[in-house]
Amino acid sequence: MFLHRWRTAVLTGLLSLMVFSSTVHAQTVDCTGYSQWNSSTIYNPGDRVVYQGNLYEALVAIWTADPVWGTASGWYKLIGPCGTGGADTTAPSQVSGLRSTGSTSSQVSLAWNTATDNVGVTGYIVFRDGTQVGTTTGTAYTDTGLSASTQYSYTVKARDAAGNQSVASTALSVTTASVSDTVPPSQVSGLRSTGSTSSQVSLAWNAATDNVGVTGYIVFRNSTQVGTTTATAFTDTGLAASTQYSYTVKARDAAGNQSVGSTALSVTTAPADGGNPDTSWHPNYLAIGTVYEPFTGTDGFFAKVNPHFPSGKRINYGYLYLNGGSQFSEWHSRADRLARKSKEQGMTPIYVVYGIGGNTDSPAVVWGNIQSSAFLSQYFQGLRDVGQTATSILGTGRVGYVIEPDTLGYIQQQYSSQYGGDPSRMPAATYAAYDSGVLQRGVDPDFPNTLTGLVQSINYTLRKYTPKAFLGWQLNLWAAPGAPSTGIIHSTEVYGLEAGKARIQENARANAGFALKAGVKYGNAEFISIDKYGLDGAGAAGANPNDPASSLWFWNADLWNNYLLFARTLKETLSLPVVLWQVPAGHINGTRHPSPTAYNPSGTFPDLNNSVQHYEESASPFLFGDSFTLSGNRLSYFSKNVWNDPKVSVSGSTVTWGSHMQEAANAGVVAILMGAGVGVSTRAIPQPGSYPESEPTENYYWITRVQQYLANPTPLP
Repeated sequence: MFLHRWRTAVLTGLLSLMVFSSTVHAQTVDCTGYSQWNSSTIYNPGDRVVYQGNLYEALVAIWTADPVWGTASGWYKLIGPCGTGGADTTAPSQVSGLRSTGSTSSQVSLAWNTATDNVGVTGYIVFRDGTQVGTTTGTAYTDTGLSASTQYSYTVKARDAAGNQSVASTALSVTTASVSDTVPPSQVSGLRSTGSTSSQVSLAWNAATDNVGVTGYIVFRNSTQVGTTTATAFTDTGLAASTQYSYTVKARDAAGNQSVGSTALSVTTAPADGGNPDTSWHPNYLAIGTVYEPFTGTDGFFAKVNPHFPSGKRINYGYLYLNGGSQFSEWHSRADRLARKSKEQGMTPIYVVYGIGGNTDSPAVVWGNIQSSAFLSQYFQGLRDVGQTATSILGTGRVGYVIEPDTLGYIQQQYSSQYGGDPSRMPAATYAAYDSGVLQRGVDPDFPNTLTGLVQSINYTLRKYTPKAFLGWQLNLWAAPGAPSTGIIHSTEVYGLEAGKARIQENARANAGFALKAGVKYGNAEFISIDKYGLDGAGAAGANPNDPASSLWFWNADLWNNYLLFARTLKETLSLPVVLWQVPAGHINGTRHPSPTAYNPSGTFPDLNNSVQHYEESASPFLFGDSFTLSGNRLSYFSKNVWNDPKVSVSGSTVTWGSHMQEAANAGVVAILMGAGVGVSTRAIPQPGSYPESEPTENYYWITRVQQYLANPTPLP
């Protein structure tokens, strides 16, 4: 994966302006003979590809990052818009799955599956009785102003940026309701709680029936109406802790008829000191995890290091990626391997479900995936199999899930403004969970075909097939607007300490607010996750180890304190503990921390040469504490202490950072999952492709610090 998480809303605006001005004024070029860009192809410098009607040339070896983003990052250059020779003349595929999602006496609501195109679908045209009645960029439309008791015929066409239109979909006939309908819907059944905290209760129920059609539901708390919904789920918020509430639900139709109330359901909210009292998934101290790709190399590694762990202690968690696309077929074997090997090593397995956003770094692909029923059918079947496989091996042992890194980030960054920042209005093919047989209509909750419904259905599916699951969604540092071009963590450098801290908190609240609306807490999710970056600070794009102040991800203590502030704000906003994930595991050259001679006979840790898989990184020195001897720009940068952190000190050319595990715990962090996120990253434990295969690539620094930490771990507050 080629990850570039530094993107911001500011960059997005500049990029849009750049692409617009370039395509308007540049002379057209002949694109004949050049292939369309493919996210799974590696392009070498000089290769040219066509993307969204423009010709691009790769400047570096690049994959997964689409050429538009790549141009802004300096990885591609725009040659020009395609002229006649390369003009897009291919129409989108025919729209399929046209269906009515509801109708009244005066309107009809439609939905359909996402169409495909060689460049990209830009919208849909809706026809009633052969006449165009509307357009939309989504896969849903409501036709209004209709006559009662009248049959209408609908078709939909897809269109692309070049103006090509698909053939019309198969026609769908819908008859509007009669205005004289006096028959109420059936009584709502199956009212149940799907989760509760100290301040909210989530409800679900079975769909009611009606002679014409149910149009919505009315939710009552203690006999007082508290909300309405068109879905068969509702979350009641703003409640008091440790309080019992009684809920009933009524169904209604287009004519205003209401069913009798459902059987009452009593739910008691959690105590005020925590909405989710179950903490059995983590120890009572700040836990440590590692990326873990079990193979013969890791077997050899653990055989060497296990005798040096404190008595009764091991690394707490091992995590493994489940990427989407072509790697769906690997999910079963990877789930089986991690469960078995984690159990063998005394670790709890965590699956990083990267199906929607994995193997791509394109917001458009993520957006298309959540609206593709074919993709999501395969995805939900994969979730079911992973849960069943892990449970069959671990029995009552816990199984963790970090859910969909980048997915909510891309959608918030690129698409939320089109829908008023409301995930419940964003279309998603949630129905695929039922069409695939993973969930059952009338038995499982009826999740709506929206982003919120999709998020909730993923949480629900993981819990259904992994009874001992603990789970949380991953959020991104770059998703919300308001960050400087260097990224939100650098805000104090740009705006000053206090103004920068305020901006970091505002940005974290915006991230958390969108995630909350998207349903990440559904079903009592145990945590929220935030990553750093998959590549070490000295190895990230544009990094200069000799001038770390110019590097976006080679952080000093001030930036790490900013990061913990971001994490603390997520915790406070969502009332969920935080799991730090994909935190790199290198170290800073010049470390004075002694090495066990069992790992390095010299008793010292050799410097990293800042080449592939041997990059410096400052995470472990900050978290575990370290002293390092520096000079020049490096001394100036790593000795900075705008925060007046009492654990940062300088003596001549030696910089000392005390351990910040207690500060992390105080910020709401309960686990730190560390390790390489991309193939060129420094590897704290072996992964396939390193040599020698059973050796880490940073000379055992990370495992030394972990073993020493676990001898006296930091208690959680």
